Amino acid sequence: MKRLPLYLLALTTLVSSAAQAQAVSYVLVPTITPGVTLTKVEMLRSNFSITDVHAMFVGEGKSALDSTPRTLKAYIGPSTSRANPLLDLSPIASSGGMVILQPVPGLSTVEVSFEVEQNPVRTAWKLPLLSADDFFAAGSTVYVLNLVKQTDASSNLQLFNIGATAATCDVKVLRPKGSVLDERVQQVPAVGVARIADILRNVSVASASGINAAVTCNQPFYALGALPAKNRWATRVEFPVTQAPGATTAVTLDHRPGTFFKVNKTVSDLHIPLTLEAGVAYHTLAINFDVAVADPPNFVVFRNVIGMFRFGGRRFGKTLFFGSFENFGKSKYVVDMGTPFIETTLKRNFPLQGGHSYHVAITLDNDQQSLHYVILNPDGTTVMDLLGGLYNRFNVVNGASPIIEMGLGGVADNAYFPPYGWHFANLSIVATK
Repeated sequence: MKRLPLYLLALTTLVSSAAQAQAVSYVLVPTITPGVTLTKVEMLRSNFSITDVHAMFVGEGKSALDSTPRTLKAYIGPSTSRANPLLDLSPIASSGGMVILQPVPGLSTVEVSFEVEQNPVRTAWKLPLLSADDFFAAGSTVYVLNLVKQTDASSNLQLFNIGATAATCDVKVLRPKGSVLDERVQQVPAVGVARIADILRNVSVASASGINAAVTCNQPFYALGALPAKNRWATRVEFPVTQAPGATTAVTLDHRPGTFFKVNKTVSDLHIPLTLEAGVAYHTLAINFDVAVADPPNFVVFRNVIGMFRFGGRRFGKTLFFGSFENFGKSKYVVDMGTPFIETTLKRNFPLQGGHSYHVAITLDNDQQSLHYVILNPDGTTVMDLLGGLYNRFNVVNGASPIIEMGLGGVADNAYFPPYGWHFANLSIVATK
C-alpha cells in the first residue's frame, strides 16, 4: 500500500485530534451521464504569484491511500479578478468522486460550481466544499432528500469517508411517508468513495419522486445523491440534511391580486422585502405572478425581469439568490445563479412576445439546494422549465432578509434596461418553515 502524503497523513488524524491547522478542502463531485461537465472552484488569493494548486482525485471505489496528487493551475476567470481566480477540476475529475485540495499559504477555496454542458450551460449546481469539520460524525444519521426514478434514469447515492480506516454504512431507503422500502450495507474505503448506483432498485413503478435515504456510517462521512438523466438538462444533485423530513407550515409573505406594478419611465423597479423570521431555517419559498409583456419602445440589450438578493455578501456588498433577464435581440432568457466570481448563468432560447401574458413560478428550496424556474403560457403550456442549484440559502443572515426586485431602477452599463411597458399582476409569495 502506498504511503499517504504528509498532508493526507495529517488529515486522517483529524478525526481524533484538534490538529486542524492544515485546512484541507474536499470537493464532492457527483456521478452523472457522461458528457461535457466543468467543475470550477473559486479561490481567494492573497499572494498573486501563486498559481499552482496540489489536488488529488479519489475515484469511486478508491482510497486516497492509493491515489497520486496532481498540480493544477489557478486561472483568471470570467470576472477577471486576480484576487479570485478559478481552478478547473475537470482534467482530474471527469467522473464522480472526491477531490482533495492541499492547503497552499496565500490561496484558499471559496465555493464550487458544477456546470453541465457549455455554451450555454444547461444546468448547474453548487457542490459541497468541505473541511474535515463539515463531515458528519460517525454514528450520526443524515437524510438525502428527493431521490427520483424516471423512465430513463434513477438517482444514485455516493458515500464519502474521511476516516483512516474503511467505513461501514447502513442505508435505509424511505418512502415519502417514512416507511422503509429497502436497506443496504455499503463498505467505503479509507479516505475514499463508494457509489450505490441502483439505490432505487426496489421502486417498482416507472416514475417516482420524494424518496429519501437515511444514511449512518461508523466513520466520519458525507452522502450525496445525483440523477444521471440521459437528458443532461435534467441532471440534478440531491443533498443531505440532518433532520428527517416532516410536516411544514406555510406562511404567506405577500399577496397582491390584480395588477400591482406597471413599469414606466417614472417607476421602473419594485422592491419587495420578505418578512422572514430571524433564527428560522426555512424550507421553501414559492414566488408566483403573471406578467404582460410589451416590446421595448427604444433600443435595449437586456431587460431585467426579477431577481432576489440580500444586503451583505461578496457581490457588490450583496448576496444574490438569482437574477433573471431577457436578451431581447437574441431571444434568450438568462438566469444568473448568484456566484460572484465564477459567474454561472443558465440560458434558454425563446422569445417573450410583446402583447402576450405569461405566468412565472419560481421555487427556491433550502433543503434540496435547488432553484426551479418555470414560465407558462396562459393555457398552461410550458415556455421554460429550468432546474438548477440554489447557491445561497435564503434565510435571514445578520438581521438582513431577502428582497425581491422586479424591473430595474435605470439603465446600467448601457446594456441592462427596465422592462418598460410591462405589467405585473397576481403576486403570491409563500414560504414554508
